[in-house]
Parts: sequence; structure tokens; C-alpha cells
Amino acid sequence: MKRIILLVALLAFGLSASAQTMKVQSAYADLKNNRLANAKKNIDAACEHENTKNDAKTWHYAGLIYAKIVEVSQTDEKLFKKQKIQTPVPELAEISTQAIIKSLDLEKAASTTEYMKANINTLKYIVGYQFANAFDVFDKGGYAQSIPMFENVSKVAQIAGDDEIRMKNNACLALAYDATGQKDKAAELYRQLVRQNTKEEAIYINLFLANKRANENDKAINVLKAGVKNLPANYKLLGLLSGAYIENGNKEEADKCIAALKAMADTISHDKPNVLVIIGNALRDANNTEEAIPMYNKSLELNPNQTDANLNLGILYFNWAVDLKDQADKLPIEAAEAYDKLQVESKSKFSVAIPYFEKVLTQKPNDIRALNALKVIYSRLEMKEKYQEVSAKLESLRNK
Repeated sequence: MKRIILLVALLAFGLSASAQTMKVQSAYADLKNNRLANAKKNIDAACEHENTKNDAKTWHYAGLIYAKIVEVSQTDEKLFKKQKIQTPVPELAEISTQAIIKSLDLEKAASTTEYMKANINTLKYIVGYQFANAFDVFDKGGYAQSIPMFENVSKVAQIAGDDEIRMKNNACLALAYDATGQKDKAAELYRQLVRQNTKEEAIYINLFLANKRANENDKAINVLKAGVKNLPANYKLLGLLSGAYIENGNKEEADKCIAALKAMADTISHDKPNVLVIIGNALRDANNTEEAIPMYNKSLELNPNQTDANLNLGILYFNWAVDLKDQADKLPIEAAEAYDKLQVESKSKFSVAIPYFEKVLTQKPNDIRALNALKVIYSRLEMKEKYQEVSAKLESLRNK
């Protein structure tokens, strides 16, 4: 009798194991025929059963099935709704990710590679979806919320060997750290990305600024040099580099950058007004106003309604006026004639600056730089009514 009972028990065990194996096969068949809800139900059961939960094949199919559901949610709304799956899609993606990682781990432990290539390909699709999802949150200003999402993508992309997604993801993660005040974490990632020759302009600019804040001017310049090398057509980085050289008193290197910008301006059309403004800024900062003014004017000829050239021309004349006034104030009391002459010239430059700043306000009525400059100018030129008007405008903006 005992032998009969034992035999029945063994048969029952065999049937149970076979049934679970059949669930894996059924799940795969359902997947191929787009019966995704059934596939999910069968593979979920197989992932929990003792006889199949430690099989790399089970988790491989689980990863495929959940990835397919994610794909359908993005490409076939009708088919996705037909499945009546209530689990949020990001959660489905994460389940797929974890299933694939488990399959990879089981194969590694068993020293096999049967499902590895397919698993990696599936993982690359899922991590692409997860990155897009994280970026959407980031792009809408949810910087803090996007951080754990980007951190997860970074880990998964590394497992998948997807360097392109990982670099794009880490660039966004660094920017999210920066936006949430985690400056050290941001700088660490910026440095890593620069070493990896990132093509993201913002990374070079932000690391440059971080190094500037730390008074590490040599490092700041080296970051921009790396950016210009990796993005040779990027006029913004070249303009920043010229400014950095000017600030450090390296006229020779600054002149090389300005020459390169001029050559760039001669060969492009779409962004030419912007490049001309950057050249004008570099020349202005190098105290070469005679060459700076024509650059701004050329930019305005190409795009009369822009704010950049108008603002920077206004700043040029404003600074010129301030310098003349400072010169006058430093004269000895007996140099009355020279003093009066410099004061007249100063007021003349302030007057020239006015229409440029006012033009900015026609495009950007709340531009603080233009408003503050005009407040000073109206005061110096004793334009009482205009002064009161701009002062009231600034006060209303401060109280918002």
C-alpha cells in the first residue's frame, strides 16, 4: 500500500512540474499570438512556482512578455486596451527589467548564455522606454521626481551595455542634480561626462560655471577647450572660451577664438546673427569697441527685432558712459574743463544707449537688465518722468 501511495505522489509531482512547464510554453504561445493578458497570467504563475521559478527560461519569457505589453502600450492603443491590464506601464517596464536581470543572473550562475543576447536586446528596448519616461518628467520641471528614475536607468543601461542611452541619461541626471541644489553630485557627473567626450553642450557650460564658482580658472578653461574640441561647430562654447581667455588676460588665445568665430560667421546663415553678437561681446569685453559695434549692427541688419544685439549694444554704451564718468570723477579739482568734457561725453553715451534698451523692452517688457540700466540712465540724465515710470515697473516686478 505504501508503495502505491508513493507512486501516486510521484506521479502527482510529475504532473505538477509538467503543468508549470506547460504554463511557460503557453505563455510564449500567447505572446506570439498577442494574447498578452493570458501570457502575463501564465508567466506570473510560472515565476512563482517552485518547479519553474529558478529557470532562466521562465524569467526570459517573463521579460519578453512584459516588454511586449510595454511596446504595445506605446504603439497599438486598441490592442493594449483589449488586454484590460490595470498595472501602470512604468511598473510593467520595471517588472520586465527585473525579470531579464534575474534571467541573466541565473544563466551566469549556471555558466550558460542561451538567452543572454535576446535578454540584452529586450533590456535595451525597455531602458529606452524608461529613459524617455524619466526625461518627460524632467522636461516638465519635475527635477526631483526624475532623479530616482534617471538613477535606475543608469544602472540598467550599464547592464544592457547601452552607452548611448547611459550618457544621455547621465547628462539629464547631472542637470537634475544641479537644478535641485546637489552641486557636488552634479559636478562629479559633469566631469565624468566630459572625460567620456559627451556631445551635450550644457554639460560643458555647467561644469565651466562650477569651476568658475570654485575659482578654478584653469580647469574652467580646460573644460571649454574640451567642449570646443568635441563640438567644433558650437559657437556658444567658443564664445565662452574667448571670454575666459580675455578675463585671464590671455589676449593671444582670445584673438584666436575671435578669429575662429569670424570664420564661422562667414560660412553659416541660419545662426549668423547669434554668432555676430557673440563676436561683438568678445570684442567689447576686450575693450575693442570700434570693432564690436559693427558686429552688433551687422547682427541687427540680419534680424532687426532680436533682443541680444540691442541689449549688448546698450550695455556697451552704458559701460562706456560709466567709464567716462569714472574718469571724470578721478580728475583733480583744478581740471574743471576736462571734467566737464568727460561728463558731457558720458551723458552722450548714456543717451545713445537708451533706444537699444527700449527696443529690448518692446520684445521683453520685463527684462530686468534693460529696466535697471534705464533706471540709472534716466536718473543721470534727469529724465524724471521716465525714471518714475521704470522705477514703478521694477517695484511691481519685485512685489510679484
